[in-house]
Amino acid sequence: MTETQDTPRTDDQMKDAIDALLRSVRHDRDAWEGAFATLRSYLEGELRQAARDLLRAAARRERLELQWKLEELLEETMSPEEKAKAARAKAKADAEADKAEGEEATGNVMTPLRPEDLVPIYDDPRGLMIHRHKTDGRWFLTQIDPQTGQPQTVELPEQHKVQVRQELAGSPYWLEKSWG
Repeated sequence: MTETQDTPRTDDQMKDAIDALLRSVRHDRDAWEGAFATLRSYLEGELRQAARDLLRAAARRERLELQWKLEELLEETMSPEEKAKAARAKAKADAEADKAEGEEATGNVMTPLRPEDLVPIYDDPRGLMIHRHKTDGRWFLTQIDPQTGQPQTVELPEQHKVQVRQELAGSPYWLEKSWG
């Protein structure tokens, strides 16, 4: 990579550069490609570890689609050592999940929340969704926060399931008729 005057030389400059870049493309999807090329140069440059840490932290504050793209970029630019460490961590997490599934049969352990384990059971096009966890049956209600415009998800306690079933009885938006 050729150094230019615009290349951050300190952690503070890197933070400012990443923040400014994300701020400029946050709502302009057409500008993402150029921004990602610049971010890639930061992630492969002299301050790569600082750039990784700062970008990882900044990504958590972004809208989901941009956050996912940033996480993909972080994965693509991992060093072989980081990839090996991530693979070990994933294997450990998978082993713990398998162990938790075995313990789950006793009813003592709640499984972690993963998107692939959520089954939609109610979908009102006005912005209300209810999901059921595949393995432990917990319910999660998602609706749009009117102040932020972002979806908010909360777990419904058992006593609220009955109330929700009563209030939404007969609604055409139940996806699983046995729940409605």
